[in-house]
Amino acid sequence: MKRDISIEESQKMVFEILKFYKDICDDNNLTYYLAYGTLIGAVRHGEFIPWDDDIDVFMPREDYNKLVEIMDTIDDRYKLVSFENNKRFTAPLPKIIDTKTKLVQHYDFYERVELGLYIDIFIIDNAGNTYEEATNFYENVYSIYKKWFKADLKIFLSNKSKLRSILGAVKRLPYKIRGISYYLRKYTQFSTTYLNKNTKYVATTNTGSPEVQRNVFLKDDFGEGVDIKFEDQVFRAPTNYQKMLEVEYGDYMKLPPKEKRVSHHKYELYFKE
Repeated sequence: MKRDISIEESQKMVFEILKFYKDICDDNNLTYYLAYGTLIGAVRHGEFIPWDDDIDVFMPREDYNKLVEIMDTIDDRYKLVSFENNKRFTAPLPKIIDTKTKLVQHYDFYERVELGLYIDIFIIDNAGNTYEEATNFYENVYSIYKKWFKADLKIFLSNKSKLRSILGAVKRLPYKIRGISYYLRKYTQFSTTYLNKNTKYVATTNTGSPEVQRNVFLKDDFGEGVDIKFEDQVFRAPTNYQKMLEVEYGDYMKLPPKEKRVSHHKYELYFKE
């Protein structure tokens, strides 16, 4: 029989995925950084945020492209799932999954590829040499991201009545006709505008956030990175991680109210039979 996985178990298991990913990066001289809630956990707790089992990492596009090639040669429990290596995967957010688990998400998107417990890879793209240029770059990429979002939504949405869902689906029909893969290819085309160019600014292009200030940074804010302890290991964090966390969360060292100390993920997770 399938067995549900507790948050304590999932924290240990997703940490093993992170260690696997770190080893691949270290062995192949690939750059990565802890991100978002994982980074807060490292800075504020020295470990996971107690009520969360999420792992997020940043990775520059050039290094991510190398990772795709490397992962294709590895036969392991952990697999990269991305649009680049599986056209049935219809999201711009790559994941490394644990294939011995099954994860069923309850979001307003169709799942066309079986997932397991995973870490998310947020891609850093070169974005231009002035803040204005980087802002224009990000807004152009995000406009494509929004169209992908509309193309991939289910007909009936969890926060809408059936009537409003149907009316919304009619409005989104042109995007559905054009197709999800079309917009994912366009997203990659736009986000790699400055690929292999040494720009002053970079942008995190697959977050889905419309706010430029939360996604455009100086390349030096990431920099070579600094060592930071997370659980019983040392990982890399952005050089200016304090600034990045403040932009995203404000006073990130302050604990949220007790009622908000819960996981916000909507999924079922269990071991495969």
